[in-house]
Amino acid sequence: MELNSVAKVILGFLSREEMSGYDIKLRVDESTRFFWAASFGQIYPELKRLEEQGLIEGTASPHGGRPRT
Repeated sequence: MELNSVAKVILGFLSREEMSGYDIKLRVDESTRFFWAASFGQIYPELKRLEEQGLIEGTASPHGGRPRT
């Protein structure tokens, strides 16, 4: 299975700690935005694909009135 750059970055961040898609976006913006960027529209679908492939597992963690995984 070939992973794209977004998947590799996501797996790298998740190897260090549990994070939501929003947390991953914040971390990308803090660390790599000057030479590489990822949008929410890239991150969330990739999280879904990684979960479907069995590479990550999401857990429900509602925050306020919004669902959060």
